[in-house]
Amino acid sequence: MKNFVVNLDRQPEKFERFLKRNEGCGIAFERFPAVDGLKLTDEEVMAMGIVARGSRFAPGTVGGTASMARIWKLVAEQDEPALVFEDDCTIRHDINARLATLLPSLGDWDVLVLGYNTDSILDLELAPAIASTSMPGIEPAAGMKAMMVFKPAHADDLTDAVFQRSTSQVAAFRLNCCFGPGGYVLSPAGARRMYPYYFPMDNRVVTIEALGNRALTTMGADMMGNSIYRFVKAYACFAPLVVPRNDAANSSTQSHVASAARIWG
Repeated sequence: MKNFVVNLDRQPEKFERFLKRNEGCGIAFERFPAVDGLKLTDEEVMAMGIVARGSRFAPGTVGGTASMARIWKLVAEQDEPALVFEDDCTIRHDINARLATLLPSLGDWDVLVLGYNTDSILDLELAPAIASTSMPGIEPAAGMKAMMVFKPAHADDLTDAVFQRSTSQVAAFRLNCCFGPGGYVLSPAGARRMYPYYFPMDNRVVTIEALGNRALTTMGADMMGNSIYRFVKAYACFAPLVVPRNDAANSSTQSHVASAARIWG
């Protein structure tokens, strides 16, 4: 399976650290040159159709979105699933064996999120809701979800080492909400189906049930995902196969810094 490790040309040291950290995974990692949002003009962004005119995003976020759009187009054109990794993530050593079992079990799927930020929530569907039924003795039901937090909230070298060598069971559940997907598998059908939902990216407001029904304004690609996961064939691994470092202070997307945002178009 083809893979993409998204990395800025001006940050080659991050890719080198990624390779060293994940050398035990058995994957021949391929670097994908990320789009540098700091170099994009309004005209270029509007021509790419990746951001809605008048939306407010940090340049780094727009560059990350442009990188995502290019990868999704490649997956759709090549008609082959692909792994996509952020260059700060840590990957379990048994990822190949786990995916060999998980992916065939999903049947028709769009995206399988391999890991997510551990300083926020994860919302998974354990049993689907039943809106209506004609089956005797089966009444409409709300279904069942799992909404969880993690400990530790932020990985370090020690927890990364323990995580990579873990052999705990991994299952794929329908995904409702997560933040900061550090790695995912995208199917060609998913690339084609989800592209028009994601792009152009806008500042839509998304209600996050697992955060007490907080209404959050979209400032990055992860919130765009949270606005549509329930309406496509999105799954997430639990336990995760990937954990991002999620170092906000050194993030190249800057979506967490309100002062970095600007209006496009």
